[in-house]
Amino acid sequence: MDKTDCFAYNQRSCKILTEKKCDGCVFYKTHEEFKLGQKKALERILSLDKDKRDYIIETYYGGKIEVM
Repeated sequence: MDKTDCFAYNQRSCKILTEKKCDGCVFYKTHEEFKLGQKKALERILSLDKDKRDYIIETYYGGKIEVM
């Protein structure tokens, strides 16, 4: 695992954790894995019925969601 390949690694810090502890980090994902996870989550949200979809988009995305 190369920490510089991690989607959350930003020069000398981590965008996810308050302390940078890369060795054995359970949040480690490559940029490609992160993008794929986002795409799958968006597909799942969009597959829900309208009421559930609207609730999630309003609650967690501030009413706006970017469709790729």
